[in-house]
Amino acid sequence: MSYQENRYTHIRDAWNEAHARGLSPLEALVYRSNRLGEDRRITNTGGGSTSLKVMEKDPVSGESVEIIWIKSAGQDLRTSRRSHFSPLYQDKLVALRDCYQPQPRAKAEKTLAERIRAAAFNRVASEPSAPSTPSVDTPLHALMPYAHVSHIHPNSAIAVGACKNSRSLTTAIWGENMLWVPRARPGFEQGIPLQEAWSQQPDATGALLAGNGIATWSDDNRLCYQQTLDIIEAASRYIAARDRGEETFGGQRYANLDEVTRQSLLASILRHLTDLVSRDGLVATTVESGPETMRFVNSADAPRLANEGVACMHHLRLARLKPLYVDWDPQSDTLETLQRRLEQGLQTYRRERRAHDEAQRQHPGQDDPSRRRSTAPWVYLIPGIGLISVGRCESDSRVTAEAYQSAIEVMRCAEAIGTYVGLTEREARDIEYRRR
Repeated sequence: MSYQENRYTHIRDAWNEAHARGLSPLEALVYRSNRLGEDRRITNTGGGSTSLKVMEKDPVSGESVEIIWIKSAGQDLRTSRRSHFSPLYQDKLVALRDCYQPQPRAKAEKTLAERIRAAAFNRVASEPSAPSTPSVDTPLHALMPYAHVSHIHPNSAIAVGACKNSRSLTTAIWGENMLWVPRARPGFEQGIPLQEAWSQQPDATGALLAGNGIATWSDDNRLCYQQTLDIIEAASRYIAARDRGEETFGGQRYANLDEVTRQSLLASILRHLTDLVSRDGLVATTVESGPETMRFVNSADAPRLANEGVACMHHLRLARLKPLYVDWDPQSDTLETLQRRLEQGLQTYRRERRAHDEAQRQHPGQDDPSRRRSTAPWVYLIPGIGLISVGRCESDSRVTAEAYQSAIEVMRCAEAIGTYVGLTEREARDIEYRRR
């Protein structure tokens, strides 16, 4: 996937070579990160990670050592600064690969190697002031033998990974120089298969990480950025050529309410919903009702697709596996019916969530009460009204709404080129708890 001027129609090349040429290596890493993060077609708020490997003087021994600078967990690429990257000893991270032994999916205890890894991430930092929590995808970056690595979550590529025929689509869209890595937990369980796939195909310049976006690498900072854009552009073109138009999401099942009626119902349902979830500390709401959101919420396929769950680890973290879809006809049902079905749906969701958490508590050492999440949904889909997200503060609910809007776009793209498949309950449980 070689770079050509003006080749992008679905993505924007924001690189300024004159500016980038005068930057130090670490400044150039921040620059690449910011360019990737400023476009939501490339990655979501708080998602993605970038890294740089460079030889530096060890502040402890005074010797020249290889350091990997990696973005800290949860930091937004768009606003990342130098202080948001952790410097780690590259050789110590790579050495952890040999002692890592993955466990069967059904077994949720942390392995000894995972505990070593968690400790090592904090202890190998070469600067005391470095962020204490490097990205959970640090092994992915460390195991790829290139100076520059990017790992991001573009909707178009996530959609390819969310299709039943994901592997064959990867070849059809990108050709043989794009690797395909099956779903796995972030960390060594994904980093090792990626390294092994690359070792069999060292000319590859990128990889589709099913359920976790894409990765690109290069010894040139600009080329690493451009390879990311090339991947997104190719997927976007492939999807656009197969767009379903009026049949997107199976066509429309319900029509929008007039705005006066909608606002009146919304005011009542927001008060009711807040009363129902406030015991979970969820007191802030965000409402989305733009055309693309309503096309999904009002569609014939919305109940099926919502029940499939999200397909990306990043969306899982921000919006939970599934929203609560409220089966309500805005043209014939009453507000009282909507309130009753919302209450019933919430009760069912809480019961299922408690079962989800109980299944995890069967594995000692994994349940942390101080970090246990609420049992209420974070996203509600109501035909004729829109998408409502809840959170502990306005920022939380806004980011959750944004994440699920991205999940909707992933579903749209996947259904255009295949059959959408979300994360399973077991995969979600494995990811949610073992990341901690």
